[in-house]
Formats: sequence, structure tokens, C-alpha cells
Amino acid sequence: MRIGIAGLGTVGSCVYAILIEKGDEIEKRSGRKCIVSKVITRTHSKYEKLGIPSDLIAEDFEDLIINSDIVVETIGGTGAARTLIKQSLDLNRTVVTANKMLISEFGNEFTSSSPTKSLFFEAAVGGGIPIISLLEDYLIFHGIKRVRGILNGTTNFILSEMLRGMDYAEALEIAQKKGYAEADPSSDVKGYDAAYKLSVLMGVKTGIFPGISNIETTGIEEINKRDLERAASSDKKVKLIGTIDFEKGSAFVKPQEVERNDPLWSVDGVENAVEVETDLSGRFILRGEGAGAQPTATAIISDILRASRYAEKQNNSVVIMKFGGTSVDTPEKIRDIAERVQKKVISGVKPVVVVSAMGIETDILHDLAIEISSRPNGREMDMLLATGEQKSIALVAMAIQELGMKSISLSGNQARIKTDSNFSNARIVGIDADLISRHISNGYVPVVAGFQGSTYTGEITTLGRGGSDLTAVVLAKALGSQLCEIYKDVDGVYSADPRIVKDARPIKEISWEEMIELSKQGAQVLQSRASEFARKYDIKVLVKNAHTNARGTLIWRGSKVEQPIVRAVTSDQDIVKVVLQEVPDRPGIAARVLKTLTEQNVNIDMIIQSMRSGEFNTMAFTVQANDLAKLRQDILKARSEAREITIEREIAKISIVGVNLTATPAIAATLFETLANEGINIDMISASNSRISVVIDSKKVHLAVNAIHSAFNLEEIA
Repeated sequence: MRIGIAGLGTVGSCVYAILIEKGDEIEKRSGRKCIVSKVITRTHSKYEKLGIPSDLIAEDFEDLIINSDIVVETIGGTGAARTLIKQSLDLNRTVVTANKMLISEFGNEFTSSSPTKSLFFEAAVGGGIPIISLLEDYLIFHGIKRVRGILNGTTNFILSEMLRGMDYAEALEIAQKKGYAEADPSSDVKGYDAAYKLSVLMGVKTGIFPGISNIETTGIEEINKRDLERAASSDKKVKLIGTIDFEKGSAFVKPQEVERNDPLWSVDGVENAVEVETDLSGRFILRGEGAGAQPTATAIISDILRASRYAEKQNNSVVIMKFGGTSVDTPEKIRDIAERVQKKVISGVKPVVVVSAMGIETDILHDLAIEISSRPNGREMDMLLATGEQKSIALVAMAIQELGMKSISLSGNQARIKTDSNFSNARIVGIDADLISRHISNGYVPVVAGFQGSTYTGEITTLGRGGSDLTAVVLAKALGSQLCEIYKDVDGVYSADPRIVKDARPIKEISWEEMIELSKQGAQVLQSRASEFARKYDIKVLVKNAHTNARGTLIWRGSKVEQPIVRAVTSDQDIVKVVLQEVPDRPGIAARVLKTLTEQNVNIDMIIQSMRSGEFNTMAFTVQANDLAKLRQDILKARSEAREITIEREIAKISIVGVNLTATPAIAATLFETLANEGINIDMISASNSRISVVIDSKKVHLAVNAIHSAFNLEEIA
């Protein structure tokens, strides 16, 4: 189980130390292996002080969340901590926190966003006292009548010291020196801390966290030695007690005098105690230290073990790792992959590896086929191309085995990936994941061939360019995995092609819709069909560098954004424009053209129709250059009744991709003005909510992309 820790203050550092120093003992006693996978803190000097390896240091919250099964929040406050917990729950992670203020005031928001038990906060109430697990587990069928207790160790310590003869200021100073009280003790001494804890307990019982505005609260600031001496003369003690009376519907925190026969009378120093009265079993009382790092950290560790049972059900432990051709093109790189897989296994992850053919192997095989036949048979071509992945899966499996792990290679057919019979561009119609699941259960690392499958009659098929991405995402869905990692030779999805724009930056996160548009508009990071499938089935995709520890780009449903944002600019020079000259201006001609293209399996992107005269139009559309060979111009000319068809090859498509781009004309205006300032003419335009595309002269691509990237300040936004 991978544990990510956010915040390395007193409590966070203690949690880290316990997991590192006592990890083997925890595993021996609980049967659960807990490994610190990532940590993050605002105070960077803590990394060196605690001796934290650089590969455990997260770049940001997303990096920590993605690489953890359980996220431990010890930041405190309600700002960054709230953001962390919300993002963690959105990404289906289990969260452990000791932040009573956050749970009290925002617990309703968190529980409504997570349909399963994903939030644990035992340490938020009683330090080392397991009051929440008592209420949630042991007393789940009991009717709770009343809860009362000493819920703040700091104020209990101060009152205990005052009873020994100190005044309030002296007792507070000692508490601060011992680390029991903060530099600003207001939350403790005003009673707010205890009120937050009452709110949390009410939420556990009722499912609704009321917040402290609904709890009558009085602190200890007005109490003096005479008050304690007067109580002592009657054999009583003054304690700050929080009370919830569920039968009366009341809750309050205030100093109270307790008699010797009261179970809270003997609770002194930094101890906490909670008394629970039920309808079936009478009264229970729990007591223990409530202030200090050790009790809180112990409660967090206990919650981690409780949470691990639920985290396992999230299937975060199964992660798909897909490696592209350039990541497996040498024995050294294949060994690097095996070592990366080994690190995943050690961290508690169950990896399933998907690989492409080595380097340019697919291109070599394709060219070899063309030397034999100018128009190779589709079935035979797929039989040939599929051998590339079979070569790489065997080598990767061998490399993993060399490191002492069990691994097995599986072709698309052996992995039971079923497709239709559209050779060279088949679509996946089903997958039986039982075999792969059995291999995982038996401790194997399956290495699956990307890019390929087979029909129900056993014919080998391929999935089209970039098809290994699709294989990986489909496997993630079939195996119930929440995350699919795509490894490339770059640090993620960039704001522009870094080969064109030197200031291009990796984007930290991007929505599926934006990624689909980027893929369709020429970005070769992730196949558009894979992006569409991931969106449909809520699969998070992380694009990472296969050779570094860079955090990568997270592709998911994304944060909700209303204002228009341009994320990236992309170019596609593999397009051509087909122009139908002097097409009759008659209803039904356009439909006839598109039907013909459909029959010839030619996909179009941008299309325009312009009036030339009252009787004729000019119709133009763009297609991918490799689709041009499939276009039967004679048939198209006859059906469209065009005077002639011309092909324009020296063109390129430039697109900006982002959020709500058509919500304001300012985005398009900036794009057009930027191109005009560079003397670049626009030939065609198309737009959607997440994309604006233009066709320009292919010789102006570098100039256009750099100018647009700069105009939208993408080097800063990314």
C-alpha cells in the first residue's frame, strides 16, 4: 500500500519516521505492507533533515496523489489542506487526516463527493483515543444517547497546573515550552478546538457535520486560581468539557466542575477522555494522551491500516504501464523498463505492462511489405506488423525475469483482445481479462502486446497508428484500474511541440476533451481513440518520461474552469486539401460528396463551401495525407459533378486547444491578429468550444506556432 504524506511538521515527520522505522513490524502484525511513496512540504529543509531520498519528493499535490493509494494530510488549516483532500477524493484516493477544523467545517463537502468510505480522521478528535472507530464499528448498532469528554489536552494540562498553584499565564507558558500549546493558543484556550471535535463526533453519529457555529462555546481564559481553589474546597475539579446530548439535540463546550465520582475527575495533564452513553450497553469511557505528536501519529497509523482495507477495493494497486517504441529500442532501455517495473512492484503496485514494437520496427516491416507488393493485402499486412510487438514483449518479459520477478508475455490474441475485421484500423469490441487477472493474482507481471488483437474467428488485426495507447487504456478499464501510465521520451503533454518552440512547457493536467482535440489536431502524444475511451470510462491517464522522474501530465475530467483558457498550440503538416471546382449549386450535392467519402473510408476534417456564381460552388475539404491514396477521384468527380478536382499539398493546420475558446471572440481575434502581424494568410477556419483551427502555408508553420505560443503566454500558463 503506497502512502503519500503531505506536511512534515511535528505530526507528519512522526508519521514518516514510524512508517520508515517500523514498517516491517507493522507488516508483520497487520499483514499489510505500507510504503512511503511520496512526501511534500512547504519547508524544503525538512527533506534533508529527515534524510528523505529525492525520488520520494513530490513536485506538487497531483504528483503525490497519483503515486499514492492513501494520502495522509498533516498540513493543517483549511486552505491547501482542503484542496489536497478534494483532489485526492476526486482521483479516487483514500485520505487520512487529523485536521478537526477541516472535517468539522467541510466534512459534508467531502463525504458528498465520495460515495465510498474514503475519508478517515480518527486522530482529529482524541489523539491516541480510538473514539471514532468505537462509534463507527463497535457501537454501530447502538443508540448513542450522550457523548461528553475532555477533548483538549492543552487546556486540561493548563487547568491541572493551575490546580497545583500556578496562575494561567505561567501554566500556558509551560504548555508552550513542552509543545502542548501553539505559539497562538487561541483555538485551544477559547474552546474552539474542543468544539471542532464535537462537530466531528456529531458528524460521525448523524452523517452531518454542523460546524462550530452551531455549538455553544466557552473557553478557560476567564478562569483563575481562585475558581480552582473554590472547587477543590468542595472536592471538585474544574475541567473544560464538551457535551453532545443527542436526545435533547444540544451541544456545548464550557468549563464545568466535576465531582470525585465522575470518571472525568481523575483525567489530568495532557490526557483526553471521552464517555459514551448508549441504549444497549450503558456507558463506555476511553482515555489517553491527547496532545503531542506521538499520540496523533499513532492514531494516523491506525487509520492507515483501517483505510488500507477500503483502498484495496479501489483497485489503485493495478496500474497499466505502456511503453512506446523509442522506449524499447535498445537492450539498455528494456533493462531500464524492467527496473522501473521492479520499483512499482516493491512499492506495492501490481503492474501490467503494454509495449509497442521496438523503435521503427513497424515502419521497417511496412516498407518491406511495400517492396513486395504495391497494394499489400490487409490481412497479410496485419499478420506481418503484429510480429513487431511480439518481439518486444518477449524481450521485456525476459528482462523482468532477470531481476527475479515472475513475468509472462502475451500477444493481443493471447490477452483475449477481440476486434472487428477492419484490418489495419480495427476497433476493439471486447476483452476477456480473466487470464490476465489470474496471472496478476499468481504474482506475475503480464507484458501485453499493444497495437493488436484478433477477431472472433482468430484473424490477427492491428489497431492503427498509436494503437498501443488504446490497448493500454482498454486494459485499464477491463482490469478495473484507476490509472494508465503512458511512457514517452518527453516529460508529458507540452504547450507546443518542443522541437518547434524552445520555450514549450509540460502541462501539469489537462482534460480528456482537450487531449482529444490535441490528438486530432496533430499532437502525437496520445491516440485520440484512446483519449475518447478514457473519457467514456473515467480512466485517468498519466503521460510520463520513460527515462526521468518528471511528474508528467495528468489527463482526466479536469478541474472545472469557466473562463476561457488556451492550453496549447499544435500543428499538423500531414494534411492535404481537396478542392472540387465548379460544383453545381443544387440541394443534395454535398450529401452525395460526403457519402462517397464514407464509402471510400476517407475521413475529412475541415470543410468549406464558397459561392462562385449563381450556378456553381467551390467545395474544399482537408484529409490526412495517408488517406489520399484511398480517395477515388474519378468516382468523386462524377458524383459531385465537379468540373475538376485539384489537390493542394503545401498546407498545414495550426490549432489552439483549451477551455471555452468560443465563449469570447477575443481568443479568435488574438489568434488571427498574431498571424496577420507575421504576414501569414489564413486559408480555412474551423472552431469548437475547445479548439480553433486554421489552415496556412506549410512553410510558415514554425513562425506561426512560435508567434501563437508567445501571444497566449503559454510558456507561463503551462
